[in-house]
Amino acid sequence: MTTPVSSIVRCDDGTEIPVDWVYAGAEECEWFWGRDHRPQPLTPMELGLVENYSFGADRAWEEARLEPPPVFYRRQFAGPFLYMRITPYPPARMAEITSHYREVAQRHGNVVGFWQLYCQPRIRQACNELAGADTNASLRSSAEAWGYGHHQTFTSVSLLFEATTRLTALLAESVGDDATLIALEVTQGGENASQAIDSEIWELAELARQTPVVKRILGSNAEKDALESLRHEPSASAFLAAFDALLERHGARSQGWDIALPTWRERPEAPLSLVRAQLESEGVSPAELTARSTARRREATDKARAQLPEGKHADFARIVAELDGYVGIREDRAYWQMVIAGEVRGLLLRKGAALVQGGRIDRADDILFLMPDEAEGNASSDLRPLVIERRREWERWCQVVPPSTIGTPGIAPAAVEIARHELRGAPASRGQVTGPARLIRNPEEGALLRPGDILVCVMTTPSWTPLFSIAAGIITETGGALSHPAITAREYGIPAVVAVPDATTRIRDGQIVTIDGGKGIVALQR
Repeated sequence: MTTPVSSIVRCDDGTEIPVDWVYAGAEECEWFWGRDHRPQPLTPMELGLVENYSFGADRAWEEARLEPPPVFYRRQFAGPFLYMRITPYPPARMAEITSHYREVAQRHGNVVGFWQLYCQPRIRQACNELAGADTNASLRSSAEAWGYGHHQTFTSVSLLFEATTRLTALLAESVGDDATLIALEVTQGGENASQAIDSEIWELAELARQTPVVKRILGSNAEKDALESLRHEPSASAFLAAFDALLERHGARSQGWDIALPTWRERPEAPLSLVRAQLESEGVSPAELTARSTARRREATDKARAQLPEGKHADFARIVAELDGYVGIREDRAYWQMVIAGEVRGLLLRKGAALVQGGRIDRADDILFLMPDEAEGNASSDLRPLVIERRREWERWCQVVPPSTIGTPGIAPAAVEIARHELRGAPASRGQVTGPARLIRNPEEGALLRPGDILVCVMTTPSWTPLFSIAAGIITETGGALSHPAITAREYGIPAVVAVPDATTRIRDGQIVTIDGGKGIVALQR
């Protein structure tokens, strides 16, 4: 049996990054940098937990009696950067795997049944285990619980991929290259976790409008002091009670997939900034957005059916029914991914606080720059010099841009001629709109966004979703038709183009741009 090999990859600036291939033959596949989910290098702690995380991930798939698709099988790293496999399995093997996906979905009634009755209880259990863990809990056992709970979200979405592939193939016979976007349009709509939190943010903004002192404080420039100021105002009590209830329900949710990112409980200013953005923009109400989404799905379904031969109508209706609840599963699983990442971070910070109390590190989050055995090792050792060295090394890695792909390249896409003042990306949500570009680095900058602005960013997570009711369009550097910004833009009915290379550097803040979300084109005015 052959063993994994090691190699070196080089960045454009000449930086060399070591790669230990995760399994034998991995170097013969193509892997893409998971910048849309992990734009920063992983910290030493997370890298140290990878093996045990993988044990939990394997257990999730084995218990479900499913084989993971290649993109979800094993994490590959180049130094501290995460990569995902894009080379598919051989057609015969993939056909066998996806056939089994369909059987599992049918055994649970449909994909929604599998998600609600099988996956969600296991995710909740893993989150509860992590939330209840004390400072004596084993980090490696906790990492296994993390991998187990996290991959329950991937088992469910893999079944969605299978049904979506069949729907796309059916549509492609009649509509050609437009089939992928149509398949997603006819399955949009329905309740989901991100939408529910958006409604809570909108209701808080409405309450703020009705409370003069809250409106005044949130409208001031002293953003960092806003929450403290509100807590000293008796007339703000109703708003604060509602805001604290939001934190109680969703405080464990991280702002991304990276455990280096703070949760809402740690940074209540983050959800408060979203309330501020809604307050200043007077975005569209949740009820109106739901009505629009329902109407767009109905319109897309009628149009797709009209383009199909009559003999295909029954197959079309059957597959669409299988995918009912598609967006709910996609967004709910993203919500739980944020929660379980936040619970892991919470446990680490509790352990870090104990190390601070023991005089071994200076800050609780310094634990992120230790390896698991170091954090749980000799109680008398001073870990501060090691943390300083590791943090500096991590900050150096933050300045590195790793290769977009590693391994053995597949077939390169055909070159597309692009006009000088035009950028190309992936079509994500139909429509055309012109407006000023607004470069946003994180959702806490949401108050900079004004109605009519085109939101430009690297990628969005569910924490960004309330801003979609303000933006006139979306441009992201990463993602695809199934990414969070694409799904959310379709739900909100605004044009979106994703996977636009270097969008945040090639587009100036305030520059007038026109986007065509159906063609994946961004036109720049000089």
